[in-house]
Amino acid sequence: MSVEPQPSHKPRKPRKLPAKLHYCDLTVCEGICCSDGAFLLPEEEALIHKVVAKYPAHFSHLPKKYIGDSSWGEHEGRKTATRVYKYKSKPAHFANTRCAFTEKDGKCSLQTLAVAQGKHKWHYKPMGCWLFPLESNEKGLVAPPRTRRDDPNNLGRDYPGFATHTPCGANSTKGKVWWIALKEEVAHYRKVTD
Repeated sequence: MSVEPQPSHKPRKPRKLPAKLHYCDLTVCEGICCSDGAFLLPEEEALIHKVVAKYPAHFSHLPKKYIGDSSWGEHEGRKTATRVYKYKSKPAHFANTRCAFTEKDGKCSLQTLAVAQGKHKWHYKPMGCWLFPLESNEKGLVAPPRTRRDDPNNLGRDYPGFATHTPCGANSTKGKVWWIALKEEVAHYRKVTD
């Protein structure tokens, strides 16, 4: 009687599928990713203050206090101010607010200034803003969450996530794999961090 050889390898865990995303379309989302303002690195805040002081006419829509102290969960820091804004459609747990730097058409005034000056469109824009729905940490880029359960801002029933609730951050079977949909963001991240 012969014994069949047993496989020497362990069964593989199912591979986690990457998120598939749609490209950003401000006519659809109205810049909802900017609904809560943006946390800033110290060098980003310094640059923003400098640019606002140098081009006051471009930023005439800003409130007097356009950056302030804020906290989100365990994160504390400096963040752009928000103002009241009524979205045509938004997740129920999102506030009816918008970053103070957002223009009426949903564009970022930091970005429109850079474009008007012939600079790269993200020259003045905070990394967390242009990188969305990607994130970064000390190891590099962090892929966008595929499911709401994976959303790092899923705090439970009252706040079930952020990126996965935005049109450009929600996984879609008809979307492009995230590294293709966000190829411009990935390339720019590599350029500014190398």
